[in-house]
Amino acid sequence: MAMARVSAAEKLISTYYDTPDAALKQRGLTLRVRDQGGHFLQTVKEEDLVSGDLLSRGEWEDAVTESRPDPEATQSGSRLPEGAVADLRPFFVTEVTRTIFAVEPVPGTTIEAAVDEGEIRTFAKDRVEPISEVELELKGGDASALYDLAAKLLDVAPLRIETRSKSERGYHLAGCADAAPPAVHAEPVILDPDMTVEAALQKIGRSYLAQLLRNEPAVLSAQPEGVHQMRVAVRRLRSAISALKKFLPQEKVRWVTEELRWLGGMPGPARNLDVFAAELVPAARTGLPDEPGWVDLAAALDRLRVAAYDQIGEAILSQRYTVSMLRLLRWFEASGWRRHSASDEPDAVTSPISEIAPGVLDRRRRKVRQCGKGFGSLAPRERHKLRIAVKKLRYTVELFGGLFDNDELERFVTRLKRLQSDFGYANDVRVAHEFVIELFAQIEPRNAAAHAWVAVLEAHDQMLAGRERKLRRHRRQLNDAAPFWRD
Repeated sequence: MAMARVSAAEKLISTYYDTPDAALKQRGLTLRVRDQGGHFLQTVKEEDLVSGDLLSRGEWEDAVTESRPDPEATQSGSRLPEGAVADLRPFFVTEVTRTIFAVEPVPGTTIEAAVDEGEIRTFAKDRVEPISEVELELKGGDASALYDLAAKLLDVAPLRIETRSKSERGYHLAGCADAAPPAVHAEPVILDPDMTVEAALQKIGRSYLAQLLRNEPAVLSAQPEGVHQMRVAVRRLRSAISALKKFLPQEKVRWVTEELRWLGGMPGPARNLDVFAAELVPAARTGLPDEPGWVDLAAALDRLRVAAYDQIGEAILSQRYTVSMLRLLRWFEASGWRRHSASDEPDAVTSPISEIAPGVLDRRRRKVRQCGKGFGSLAPRERHKLRIAVKKLRYTVELFGGLFDNDELERFVTRLKRLQSDFGYANDVRVAHEFVIELFAQIEPRNAAAHAWVAVLEAHDQMLAGRERKLRRHRRQLNDAAPFWRD
């Protein structure tokens, strides 16, 4: 590691303010006044959840004369909502000893590493939580050096990426947050037609990795929707890489695909058990008599769900996970797909995304049609391949659809969603059949719970058979849909 020198060490006491109904928090704002040895600094920060950039936030600061908010402050005061100014009160306080190191990992690149040790406490001092963190800020130079430095720090201490700011932790401590961390759904990735393939890929990666990281708290608190959204983020990112792999070095595609396959497999068992317990079992029980087996089955599924959530929690808290996330974040931030060749020929990644999108969509649609040939005689394995092709087409349409101004887009997406829903249900039933071995390892095959699970499978097999005609109709309608990306 390059030489690091201590540039400052000081004690910081920051008081965070809001209205009694947390109006600032609801608007994505935080207000603090920091005491730095008798000098006061007012800061307003804005959480930008739409941009998909987890590591940057809007921030405005002013020196103020007192240790309380000044709504007239030039930069930060103007960011406060007028209706909230008169009703501000202290919510919580952070008190840390901050040691700042200036690091120059390579010539021309400077990073400020701030090591904070201290605590967060409610203003009433009835609840306290420790702070022990390192914040890295790029002062100048290559942004990828931030991730390289973070990776090197893992050799020194068992660190992990903290997705929550001090203010988020403080609001939670003060009881102004939801009892359970909410799942975070992805915001649409808005691509500009003139954006290069490289710039588009960078924006896509930042957005979906941010969604993945933001769902960590929900997953660690065993929220099923958090698991689902984490898995969706990985799948969408894998789909984007797959759609653009023609323009990327194959060795890079293999590496990032393997990383994402590991991350995507991590929530799989928990997600399957959530679907079994919350969807398949209740639907199968409709109209069937109550039996002891249903209670036993619910208990068996619950034991397996607890174990699956413990497993995913251990994975998220592991160094393997942190290393993987840092590598992926660096790859997208530093455009790690660049070939760096001596050739004067421009890379394909410099092409406008609007020029290559129609061809990518054509390939995705062609794959769906190829996989669906002779649909009536397709074996379950081939239908599974068709399901994957349909899902990839939908993800790609959602990613590139905004590049086209066409009335056919909505109709195409509607047909696509219907068919994907059909195949998704069929896949849930397929996975439920494969789950028999794992379930019977937990219970005796002649147990009442085993009989209940068999009843679940039989009920859904019948439902699938009844939906076959509709599924075939939906497939034909998608095949007949006009490709909105073509005139």
